[in-house]
Amino acid sequence: MNPSAQLAARSWAAFGRNDIRGTYRDPLLVMLVLAPVIWTVGTVVLVPPLTATLARRYDFDLVPYYPLVITALLLLTSIIIVGGLAAFLVLDEIDAGTLSALRVTPVSLTTFFAYRAATVVVITTVYVVATLSFSGILQPGLVPALIPIGMVAGLSSVVTLLLIVSVASNKIQGIAMVRLLGIVIAGLPCLPWFVDSAWNLAFGVLPPYWAAKAFWVASDHGTWWPYLVGGVVYNLAVIWPLLQRFIAKNTA
Repeated sequence: MNPSAQLAARSWAAFGRNDIRGTYRDPLLVMLVLAPVIWTVGTVVLVPPLTATLARRYDFDLVPYYPLVITALLLLTSIIIVGGLAAFLVLDEIDAGTLSALRVTPVSLTTFFAYRAATVVVITTVYVVATLSFSGILQPGLVPALIPIGMVAGLSSVVTLLLIVSVASNKIQGIAMVRLLGIVIAGLPCLPWFVDSAWNLAFGVLPPYWAAKAFWVASDHGTWWPYLVGGVVYNLAVIWPLLQRFIAKNTA
């Protein structure tokens, strides 16, 4: 392993240890880590009885809407939760002077962000695959598709992270940003479900749309990979200027 790779590996290991310590010491971050588990249990416990009640009382079949339910409760919430968690960790590091200290070390801010983006994508993917798989209402045979869909969702989590840290200067402002983005990320991308025309592509300006749309098309046994490609291209296009803003803000 060359010296640069060794330095990056040691840096990533140090960042990982710091993340673990910072997470379990903060009750807010612990709740964010556990939130997907809570939402998954809620889905398992509440959705089937709700389906039966709606069918019995109102003759309404909720089953065809299960992909939308899963998207709203689990897929999109994974994006805001992981992005928010990562943003709070970054804000803590800014408060602690970690990013300022990086300027006098061989570790660059780019290396730090590469670690942060990689962990966000991986954790989001794990959350998406695990929560949807254990939801109890996922169609059979969709688990393999959840891996690439989760990775695209992970890119949207990186966008969420950068949006928060680009605006917020502390954790209080970060919480306000999470609440605001929660509507945009976990709410608006559900609306295209009800738009049965090419106009639903207009919602593609919302980064999480692409992962949600790919999941819906996969659930309908359609050709879903073009939405993954679109999601990768669009999310990366959004990440780039936000990353430049983040670097400029923390190197000024």
